[in-house]
Amino acid sequence: MFIPFTVTMIPNYLTISALGLGDSLLGVILPQLGDALGIFLLRQSMRSIPGSLVEAVYLENAGHARIMGDIILPLTRPAVVSTGIIFFINSWNEYVWPVLILKSQSNYTLSLALQTYVSQEGGTEFTVAMAVSVMTMLPPLMLYVIFQKYIIDTFSMSGVKG
Repeated sequence: MFIPFTVTMIPNYLTISALGLGDSLLGVILPQLGDALGIFLLRQSMRSIPGSLVEAVYLENAGHARIMGDIILPLTRPAVVSTGIIFFINSWNEYVWPVLILKSQSNYTLSLALQTYVSQEGGTEFTVAMAVSVMTMLPPLMLYVIFQKYIIDTFSMSGVKG
């Protein structure tokens, strides 16, 4: 969590380029999925599941996939949903990484497209730029408002219990 993005930027770029994902939205999204905050939240959520519950299901001859799908994922749903929303908001707000990865304007994210529009117009159409800025802000805001309960539950459950 304490490692800044500028330290991991070059290794991420080399990895994405080696995978052939440059100039694709998957190349923008993929490095955001291994965030330490998400790993911590999911770990804390999974630690709250009693081991005896998993062992009891395992003794019933359930496989690992069934244990994961029927027991662990339903119990950790708030953490999975809130982690997904946090990753989405972080990816949505990212500017530097898409500038490095995306080359064609057809793949630009909304923040890059807005910057391109403002720089091409010379910054004279402030009303249009502000309207587009508000429109780019709405999807993450709506997701947060809809799933706010899951996010608050996840952060309250990941704290230290004494």
